[in-house]
Amino acid sequence: MLRNKLLIFTCFVLSSYFVYINADLNLQENNIDETRNSQQNINAYNFADEGIHPPQRANCRCTNGKCEIENGKEVCKCPPGFGYLTSSFCKACDCGPNQGCKWKSTGWLGSEQICFCNPGYLEDNGKCVETPCSSNPCKNGGNCTQSGNSFTCKCVKPYTGKTCETSPCTSNPCKNNGKCEVDGQGFKCNCTGPWKGKTCETATPCSSNPCKNGGNCTDSGSSFACKCVQPYSGKTCETSPCSPNPCQNGGNCTVDGKNFKCKCKSPYKGKNCEQGPCSSNPCKNGGTCSVDGQNFKCSCKKPFTGNMCEKGPCSSNPCKNGGTCSVDGQNFKCSCKKPFTGNMCETGPCSSNPCKNGGTCSVDGQNFKCSCKKPFTGNMCETDPCSSNPCKNGGTCSVDEQYFKCSCKKPFTGNMCETGPCSSNPCKNGGTCSVDGQNFKCSCKKPFTGNMCETDSCSPNPCQNGGTCSVDGQGIKCSCKSPFKGKLCETGPCSSNPCKNGGTCSVDGQNFKCSCKKPFTGNMCETGPCSSNPCKNDGTCSVDGQNFKCSCKKPFTGNMCETGPCSSSPCQNNGKCAVEGQSFKCECPKPYKGKNCEISPCASNPCQNNGKCKVDNENFKCECKAPYNGSLCQNGPCSSNPCQNSGV
Repeated sequence: MLRNKLLIFTCFVLSSYFVYINADLNLQENNIDETRNSQQNINAYNFADEGIHPPQRANCRCTNGKCEIENGKEVCKCPPGFGYLTSSFCKACDCGPNQGCKWKSTGWLGSEQICFCNPGYLEDNGKCVETPCSSNPCKNGGNCTQSGNSFTCKCVKPYTGKTCETSPCTSNPCKNNGKCEVDGQGFKCNCTGPWKGKTCETATPCSSNPCKNGGNCTDSGSSFACKCVQPYSGKTCETSPCSPNPCQNGGNCTVDGKNFKCKCKSPYKGKNCEQGPCSSNPCKNGGTCSVDGQNFKCSCKKPFTGNMCEKGPCSSNPCKNGGTCSVDGQNFKCSCKKPFTGNMCETGPCSSNPCKNGGTCSVDGQNFKCSCKKPFTGNMCETDPCSSNPCKNGGTCSVDEQYFKCSCKKPFTGNMCETGPCSSNPCKNGGTCSVDGQNFKCSCKKPFTGNMCETDSCSPNPCQNGGTCSVDGQGIKCSCKSPFKGKLCETGPCSSNPCKNGGTCSVDGQNFKCSCKKPFTGNMCETGPCSSNPCKNDGTCSVDGQNFKCSCKKPFTGNMCETGPCSSSPCQNNGKCAVEGQSFKCECPKPYKGKNCEISPCASNPCQNNGKCKVDNENFKCECKAPYNGSLCQNGPCSSNPCQNSGV
């Protein structure tokens, strides 16, 4: 019941939404009028959900619930954990596990909660506990009835037992692997193989399972016939692909489907274990290979050596100029290509150095060829450097020792006066270059202009996003494709980078579309695991795969930084706990003190003569046993020493 409280709610209309702002005023007795005009002592009161709410349908209001169609009408339905305060207002229950509630009006804006147990639960000492039938103990379609704290099962025939667990098949009546199934009021055996009879008890010629290796046996009068599974054969399917053993090198043969499979001994492999370290003939030059553990070992013929007998007299490639090396006893022998001769084919047409003036000699067929240093020419580089008039563009040639020297006319330069203003092809876009005094001059093809014909306003195309470029009197002009705009068509739906968290933006008609990276969602990929700010106590949230991860500020811990020094409620006697550094600090109500507010004025037992100490406001108070009195129960009948003459 509400007492000494004035409930206030304010409703603001905001476009097509409404806002609840709820508060209560704590009223002092006899001062209600005064408090009505006060703006103090206003605390949040959860009479209804505060915040912005979408409007309800005109014919169905349902605060904290959901409107549903029932018998053709819209009615307000409360979710689990809520009860009806009115037919259109659901209020949260505070009853405990497995319970629901309903609310009863107790006056002006007052209400009282009435708790009840959910279906399948019973009240026991104020708690809702499961009924004996809640776990559906009756099997095989049996009907459960509660009987006190126990239950009784009414079984469907032919099932019996306390929980209807017993059937005609429970005793396994079918023999020889027959499969039992309930049949009306009894049972039926589905017999396998050669067995028959009500309980598969009758044997046939196939009862001894004469067919081996999975063969199927068929009765044939007083005998039998085997239908063998491939690859087996024989009267009783006794013959297999492993007989005789196809596996080489000690391999173990097993049947695999319609064929055989070899389990090879290490280091052998292959279908028939035929592959081993020596299978690739690794020993060269006639060496003999043998298996050595997991590897091979080569026994080499002289003069060869090495792990694979690969080293011999020819290993260092002693034959030059393409000669072929062969072993000759303990040494080598070279077979030379023409025109080379000598023990190692070292003698050829260039051996006599026929090229003059520093020319380079190379073999050309059966002869030699000279590559001459400039400016010398001729078969052997013997020709005078200036004989071919090497100086270009009117330059004058003169011999300078072994070279030629060109005296060039301006503006030409270079060893052969080959370099001029037009040498670098300065005229672009097909322009024609000509020498003009000390410089060059370009004759440009339309529409190119400039000193080097380099100017073309629309190349490269400055218009972005498929815009079309044209030139007018004011310069370039871009015709943009929708939805792009701007001088260069540079502005579009994705220009503002609307897709957050690494999302990829693409143009979709006149708008944009975001392709979000997991785990982000939303039109602009703005929603992720951290959107709800799950990390408490100023913890920092970061995305971790498909979930979130909290980095907690010390001293807080836990998946959501929810655990701190005050989590265990260390402050006793209603002390207030506050986090201080890596620990906690208790603010103790008077008269308590101590780190955990555990020390009270009664801790020193100040009351004498078995008086009882109680905390009283900021001090203590002694309740004295008769006949004692006083603030510490120190006064009694003997306090005035009435006994004279040393009497006690």
